[in-house]
Amino acid sequence: MPLKFLKKHSHINWTLLDQAIVSGVNFLTGLLIARFLGIEAFGVFTLLWMAVLFVNSIQMAMISAPMMTIGPKQSDEERPGYYGAVVMQQTIFSILTTGILWLGMTYSHQINPQWQVAHLASPLAASLFFFQNQDFLRRLFFTGNHPVLALISDAISYLGRVIAFILTFSYATLSTADVLWIIAISSALGSVVGFSQIKAMVFNSEQLIPVFKRHWVLSKWMTASAAMEWMTGNIFIVMSGSLMGASAVGAIRAALNIIGIINIIMQGLGNIVPVRAAIIYEKQGAGFLVKYINKIMINSCLAVGLILAVICFNAEGLMQWVYGVEYSVYSYVIYYLATATFISIICMPIGAGLRVIEKTKALFLGVSLSAVFSAISAYLLVTLYGLNGALVGIIISKIISTSIPLLTFYKVTSLLSINFKRS
Repeated sequence: MPLKFLKKHSHINWTLLDQAIVSGVNFLTGLLIARFLGIEAFGVFTLLWMAVLFVNSIQMAMISAPMMTIGPKQSDEERPGYYGAVVMQQTIFSILTTGILWLGMTYSHQINPQWQVAHLASPLAASLFFFQNQDFLRRLFFTGNHPVLALISDAISYLGRVIAFILTFSYATLSTADVLWIIAISSALGSVVGFSQIKAMVFNSEQLIPVFKRHWVLSKWMTASAAMEWMTGNIFIVMSGSLMGASAVGAIRAALNIIGIINIIMQGLGNIVPVRAAIIYEKQGAGFLVKYINKIMINSCLAVGLILAVICFNAEGLMQWVYGVEYSVYSYVIYYLATATFISIICMPIGAGLRVIEKTKALFLGVSLSAVFSAISAYLLVTLYGLNGALVGIIISKIISTSIPLLTFYKVTSLLSINFKRS
């Protein structure tokens, strides 16, 4: 029976193992960078890396997320041409965004002479290019039900990265540029191996526009939502850095790294739930989709809630043990961010459900209202209450961005179930 269970759910086992590697390495690299660069330099690195994460969130919304819900619906005849068009779309996107970031960094001193970051243009742009392509490939393999290939690409990229950091930090003092080059090179190696395994695709430029249009119908709201969500989640961090210095940013990022163990569950499910939900909805309808989403939500909330409770109970000890005494005074940050993370775990399966029924406007409305609140309140909250104000703002913005998608999903699926029964 155990062997039969493992074989039946092998796609989940490989996916969770892969996510364990990704999240584990992200935790270790964040720890190493924070510990050896120091809290202020780590804050500067965090602000720069936010640009990479912003572009990656747009890429996920425009390309990867639609692929993970539309891809499984393709027939055997349509599949090679569809995935070939998606790969071409990703290639064009990565070249354009990398060029824009490089230009922005190179000429940033003309906007603000105090920004001394022009020398980081090349390593940051290289990190962006290879990081987003490696991330796209892993999701392509998950969508095509090839989790072992995703695991190989991630193992080369992420394990190679942490090994490089351990070796170099042990024998040398690294700069921010060195850290970015290591990320770029490790991601490049994972990307090369990933692209070498792509098979059974037809690269036909005539299919590029039709696939892009179909993706855009689904992704237009998600793309706008991703941009809004980035602003919602990060404007308080940016404002903290502007008004309180890079150390405040380093403290928030350090606390997020500790809570990052939750990503093993959240991102692992993010690779599984959209694909499985699309198949359930296609074959069994809205009623079974709701049951599946409810099951994922309840189980993930229980698992995440337990882990977060343990982390909060040991917050001060963890901050000091992981990063050193310099960071221990910021242990209270973990309590706020743990609350925000718990709210996020509710939104993850709901977002997947809305993408499956192609009602993603609700995601945009939720983050839009949240972004409006963040834009209006960020300066005031940080000015009046400092870091505590920023953290409270993050929690409130999460509540706002979750409420509308939650209500919309259950309202729409209820109507779809009624119409299905009538027919």
